[in-house]
Amino acid sequence: MPYINILGKRTYYHQGCDFQAGLSTILFVHGAGGTGENWLHQLAGIQGYNLIALDLPGHGLSEGSASDNIIVYRDFVWYFAQALKLGPFIMAGHSMGGAIALELALEFSEGIKGLIIVGSGAKLRVNQSILEALSRGIHPIKSVKYFYSNRTSTEIIEQAIIHMKNVPIEVYQADFKACNEFNIMDRIQNIINPALVICGEEDQMTPLKYSDYLCKALPHSTMSIVTDAGHLAMLEQPDQVNQAIISFLTQVNLLT
Repeated sequence: MPYINILGKRTYYHQGCDFQAGLSTILFVHGAGGTGENWLHQLAGIQGYNLIALDLPGHGLSEGSASDNIIVYRDFVWYFAQALKLGPFIMAGHSMGGAIALELALEFSEGIKGLIIVGSGAKLRVNQSILEALSRGIHPIKSVKYFYSNRTSTEIIEQAIIHMKNVPIEVYQADFKACNEFNIMDRIQNIINPALVICGEEDQMTPLKYSDYLCKALPHSTMSIVTDAGHLAMLEQPDQVNQAIISFLTQVNLLT
């Protein structure tokens, strides 16, 4: 998988297939403590698009440091897209990545063809007990049980635990602070891009009411509820998520 230099740092990204001129690009951005690997089922399961999922600074194999500010991440993703000469692209984001996507649509609307928001909201307040634990240097590994549906396979949860243990606590401290301070409830209606809002019906981190609010506030949006899924719907029920994305892209004619 390739690297590209962004702001003097090597940035790693996953690519679904060889880039093809003339096809629209979907750029996927992960959530707090995540990596581009969170989108591997989408990179392998969606056809007819250039598919890219980057590791944000300080995450996965990317150099740099995690940021405690969504705007910093927003600008970084924009620089990344410009460095790859993507042109107008479709922006997909999960949780914190959803916040980044929404900020991109507010600031760079002309560069965004459409939005795919998974398990996110116009405001992402983090549970205070998690923030307090992080401030005492306690790793949030115990919170993993809140990320998934009770029906999610043991294998997926075990893999999640392994991943979380390998993420430095400083990354979670920065990311969760960025999420906690994110709030565009007074500006969300200014986003004019067509949007798909996806939520796991058992999401405890960003409950269904968050996505419902998003869908009602965004002028051109539709919502898809994923059954038997929690906060990581794209990993728990990839077929449902992929079908929702494909249907949305077809409906709004975002193939090219």
